[in-house]
Amino acid sequence: MGKIVGMVLVLGGVAGGLHSWMIQQREKQIRLEEVIHFFQKTMFAMEKEKIKIIEYFARYVSMDGQMLSKKESILEKSLHEIAKRLAANTYPNGQSVWEEVFEEEKQNWAFDKETFGVLLRAGNGFFGRSREENICFLQKSIQELEKQQEKIKEKDSQERKVWIPVGMLGAVMIMILFM
Repeated sequence: MGKIVGMVLVLGGVAGGLHSWMIQQREKQIRLEEVIHFFQKTMFAMEKEKIKIIEYFARYVSMDGQMLSKKESILEKSLHEIAKRLAANTYPNGQSVWEEVFEEEKQNWAFDKETFGVLLRAGNGFFGRSREENICFLQKSIQELEKQQEKIKEKDSQERKVWIPVGMLGAVMIMILFM
């Protein structure tokens, strides 16, 4: 009876570990989709409206620190911090604020180096010299992030094809050792 319980625990542990890993991979894709969607909405707002960046960020977060959505996302926290630091007006330019805030939250984003680099450079789409320059830079950033999104999806799909069978095979081998 103890062997059966041990085998079930091993299988459950491996399956749980694989499931947790797949959820982390999906959350990374969701964060990237959220950033792309935010950039698309920003580009649309820049094309249709003449609005200051601080006012634009205030649409997504209130300045008193309360998030507008029920679940606080990393993007919302970062935008709030950027808006707060821009309001303090102690930085030489907005791009330095953007980079500093995202560097502080780097581990929470869990992006690879290339994707995170695109995210850091995308701040130029908010703090350029002209609205046209900002729109052009945001378009380029969106295209680069969409390419990165495809790479991430392909990589995750390939890793899933390898790690799920390997993990389950490893669990079966451990069960055989218990027998």
